Amino acid sequence: MELPSSIRFSSIVSDPEAYIQELFQLHPDSIHQEHFGKIDIKNEVIDSSFQYHLLEEGLFLFTFRSFSPIDAEYEFLPNPNAPYYSLILYFTENRSKNPLYLKLDEKHYSSDQISLFFNGNINAEFHIKAQQKAFGLRLDIHQSWFEKNEIHLNPNSKSLFSDIITFKKNCFISVDCGEFQSSVSEVMQVLQCKNLEFKKLKLKSMVYPIICDYIQNKIAGEEQVSFTSKQSGILIEALNWMERNQSLTFPGTDFLAELCNISESSFNAKFKNSFNISASYYFKNLKMKKALNLLQLGHTVKEVAYKLEYKDVSSFGRSFKQIYGKSPAAFVKS
Repeated sequence: MELPSSIRFSSIVSDPEAYIQELFQLHPDSIHQEHFGKIDIKNEVIDSSFQYHLLEEGLFLFTFRSFSPIDAEYEFLPNPNAPYYSLILYFTENRSKNPLYLKLDEKHYSSDQISLFFNGNINAEFHIKAQQKAFGLRLDIHQSWFEKNEIHLNPNSKSLFSDIITFKKNCFISVDCGEFQSSVSEVMQVLQCKNLEFKKLKLKSMVYPIICDYIQNKIAGEEQVSFTSKQSGILIEALNWMERNQSLTFPGTDFLAELCNISESSFNAKFKNSFNISASYYFKNLKMKKALNLLQLGHTVKEVAYKLEYKDVSSFGRSFKQIYGKSPAAFVKS
């Protein structure tokens, strides 16, 4: 049998009831109960498992595991009339070079981790490279859930979180979600336990911190990068270069401006306007997130400093502490 080059799955975004209905129409032999469902797809092309849980009114949990010898594409179609917001955290197990691709507005962003918090007014695609074991978590949260849990918004707020909840902007993207990987893995492990007592209660106790941490640290903390503004579209070549070359030293704004075919002064102004930080500080954040990931994988401080092309360990330590508030050595010990 000759395999296709890729396989595509589509779903209705920010409308979990419609998403569930669509999945089980395509796979009628799968488990489908009132508050729980599971779909297993196993053939020559793909080996995948999808689960959903209605944890409580207005809070749906979806998880998936996937492996395919060919590229897999997950298409999310816009549905702005559904009052749901989706938080997605996707990972690959073997962490090869940029195995995940996110396509938004005809532009591609690549990483080995993808996180996304958005409302339904978006058209997006996730691409997973062939031979990748991927897993992920998606939380669909009803607008009333925020109100019920007293997550209030200042109507005059200019934060991206406020813009998303009020549908002023289409989406929010975080460039790195590595700090959530252990939490997501624990959720996946609980789901694999067939006869676990208080399973739903345990899942809720694990999901709440993910939502709180994401909103507080990634959104309210303004650490996010949004690619939805027109300014960032102009800067896309510079952003892609920095994403691909985190191990190198900062090339200078003159180099990045040339990539974008604009003057250096215009580049600096547009970057500051889009991200509220300079390009050099943005790049330092990328490098330190890579450093954090390498330390979590067991690399020594000296190895990480070398990999990221720092002159010495002390200069790397100063940069790390500036971002995370503690030295790399203190992080490793904690």
